[in-house]
Amino acid sequence: MEKHLIQLVTITLLFFSPCSVFAQENTSTTNADASWVPFTEGNWPTTPTLAMFIAVPVAITIYGTVTWDWGSQKNPHFGDEGFFGKNTYSGGADKLGHAFSHYVMFRALYNYYDWSENGKSTRWFYSITTASFVGILIEVGDAFTGEYGFSYEDVVSDMTGIGLGILLEYSPTLDSLIGFSWQYWPTERYKDRWKSKPFNMTTDYNGAKFVLNFRLAGLKNLGLQLPNFLRYIQLDFGYFTRNYIHRKETDAPPYRSLYFGISLNFMEVVKDFFDNPESRTCKILQQPFKYYHIPAGYSGDYKI
Repeated sequence: MEKHLIQLVTITLLFFSPCSVFAQENTSTTNADASWVPFTEGNWPTTPTLAMFIAVPVAITIYGTVTWDWGSQKNPHFGDEGFFGKNTYSGGADKLGHAFSHYVMFRALYNYYDWSENGKSTRWFYSITTASFVGILIEVGDAFTGEYGFSYEDVVSDMTGIGLGILLEYSPTLDSLIGFSWQYWPTERYKDRWKSKPFNMTTDYNGAKFVLNFRLAGLKNLGLQLPNFLRYIQLDFGYFTRNYIHRKETDAPPYRSLYFGISLNFMEVVKDFFDNPESRTCKILQQPFKYYHIPAGYSGDYKI
C-alpha cells in the first residue's frame, strides 16, 4: 500500500506542476489582464461555477453507486491492474477508457467554465482540478468494491487524458490536426445486462475502439495548401481488445489489436451546410463527430 501511495503522490505532483505553469503561460498570452489564481479578490467563482462544483461529484457518486457497486465492500483496498499487458483485466482497454473519458470531461468542463467564468483564466484551474478530482473520486469509490480497488494505473490514465485535453485546448492549431475519439457498438452481453445496469456501456470494451485521428484539414493551419477534397480525409490509429470482459468458456481467446484506417471527417461535412462555418450552431453540430468516430472508409487491424 505504501508503494502505491508514494507513486500516486509523485504522479499527482508531476502532473499539477506543469499544468499550473501551462495555465499561467496561456494567461500571459491570451488574457493578460485577468489573474488565473482563483478565490482571490475579483476571481471568486460565479454561481454557475459553484453549481458545477456540486453537480459533478454528486452525479459521479450516484453513477458509481448504481453502476459500479460502490460501497459493496466496507474495507478499502488497492488493485494492481497493470496497463496493456496480455494478462491484465481488459488488455489495457480500460486504461484507454479512463484516458478518453477524462479527456472529454476536461474539454467539456473547460468550455463550461469558459462560459461561467466569462472567459477568465480561472477556467484553467477549475477545469483541471474538477476533472482530476473526479478521477480520484472514482478510484476512492472503486476501493470500496470487491471487483476493482484503488488503481494508480487508472489515475495515470486519467491524467494522460486530461493532459491531452489541456494541450489541444491550449493550441487550436493542434486541435485542428489531432483528435481522440471513441468508436462503439453495443455487444450482445451489454444488451443482456441492460435491464440491470443500463448505463454500464463504459465497461463494454468488447464493443469499443479508441482512435487517434489525424485530420488533413488541419494542415492548412500550418500553411500547407492541399486540394480541397483532402480536408474530408482523416488518418486513424487506435487500439482495442476483445473477449476479455465477461467471457464464456466457449468464447474465442482474448486478444489485443492495433487499429488503422482512413475515414471521412464528418466535422468538415457539417461545415458544408453553413455559409459561416465559424457560427455557434455549426460548431455545436460538429461536437459529436469530434469525440465519436464513425468508421466510414477503410480500416484494418493487427493482433498483438
